[in-house]
Amino acid sequence: MNILAIFLVLSGLTGLIAALFPTHQMCNIPDHQHKGWLLLLNLIFMFILGYLGYIWMLINREIGTLEMIVATIFCGGGIFVFVITKMSRETIFTLQNTIQAKHYQAHHDQLTGLPNRNLFYEEIDKLIAFDGNKFSCMMMDLNDFKMINDTFGHAEGDHVLQIVAQRINRVLPNNAIAARLGGDELSVVLPSTQAQDAFIVARTIQEELLKDISCENHSLVIGISIGIAEYPKDGDARKSIMKSADIAMYHAKKHDKHLQIFAPHMG
Repeated sequence: MNILAIFLVLSGLTGLIAALFPTHQMCNIPDHQHKGWLLLLNLIFMFILGYLGYIWMLINREIGTLEMIVATIFCGGGIFVFVITKMSRETIFTLQNTIQAKHYQAHHDQLTGLPNRNLFYEEIDKLIAFDGNKFSCMMMDLNDFKMINDTFGHAEGDHVLQIVAQRINRVLPNNAIAARLGGDELSVVLPSTQAQDAFIVARTIQEELLKDISCENHSLVIGISIGIAEYPKDGDARKSIMKSADIAMYHAKKHDKHLQIFAPHMG
């Protein structure tokens, strides 16, 4: 009887000890009932001490029906705590992953993986929120992209856009943010960067896109027109700075320069 009772309590104790890890993980989840899980963690430690005390008592006394009943309850209680904490952790992590996936889908372009228009707007607004912060905004448009779609089909056009996005991301500075605003319209914001420095980055993008792209057994070279505007010199709000960069981009496309810094006379 003594051995069986001790075994039952040890089984529950094992469950409690195993429950410490998932409970500790849930305590570290930001803004998710942190105090509640921390309280549970402390209670589990207290239960462990109680289980150890009960085992010590069982070693030093005769076991009767009551002690066996309590030992069985201890066994079930420890296993129950482990099962509940483990299931809770899995449920919370699954929900978190789902939320993160939904957030990613809502803020990123599904084709290229770049941030979409909504996230791009948010990032520019964050930069503008800091007084005295300078940055450059680049608006970009692929040259003759419609011809690629018409000649090779939209599937190949999508393939070209994916490669273009990868190449742009590859040459950008670490703090830069590239986005697909729609169609073949792309944009980049360069924090703490003046227009002249952004011009150098834009040149690098153009050179990277001069490398051949395979498209239905053909090699294509994609040209890109880029307009650059500097905040706050060329616009003191998101809409105005993007409009200035857009004007510069169309000026570059119209005059076959393919790269243009905004100037007041263009507006």
